[in-house]
Amino acid sequence: MTRSLDFAFALEGDMIDREYSFGLYRALAAALPWLTDEPLAGVHPIRGLTACAAGLIVGGRTRLTVRAPAARAEDCGTLQGQVIEVPAPLRIGRFTRRELLPYPVLYSPLVVTGAGEEGRFLEDVAAATAELRIDGAPIVGRRGEVSVSAQRCTGFSLMLHGLSPEDSLRAQEHGLGLHRMLGCGLFVPHKSIAAVGS
Repeated sequence: MTRSLDFAFALEGDMIDREYSFGLYRALAAALPWLTDEPLAGVHPIRGLTACAAGLIVGGRTRLTVRAPAARAEDCGTLQGQVIEVPAPLRIGRFTRRELLPYPVLYSPLVVTGAGEEGRFLEDVAAATAELRIDGAPIVGRRGEVSVSAQRCTGFSLMLHGLSPEDSLRAQEHGLGLHRMLGCGLFVPHKSIAAVGS
């Protein structure tokens, strides 16, 4: 059984920048001092944002989701009611706990290993899954980038399929690659094997 949960928070705000990941991480790290040092913690890309010419609009269904050990539930709960600057202000509302589900197919929109070439990236994925004892077939999708402070880091979307329930939960709990706090390398269930670049 996994020791981690997803804590999904309602968000209120107007608009944030398209490149919000690093600002969000800094704001959350200030609000939750333990976050950076918690090896199983991560921050999912914000869901429910609507793109427009000026940035990303925060709506009624927008959710901030933090993946963390179940033992951190009370700590995560302290975010409720806080206003963080991303740098645009976001008010964090109530949260719900979501169990990790053992789907045979998982997807991450961006996995960063330090490799900018697909062949080397696959080698890194193979080494990481072997170390975690995860037996699943990878499908590499489109190339993407994430801003880490003043640097741009390259990665790829990634699907893992053919996973046993135990391996699925292990992959979700541990993730793959670098920059979990920026939404990278965190896996969510996917209904079927489809184009990972779609």
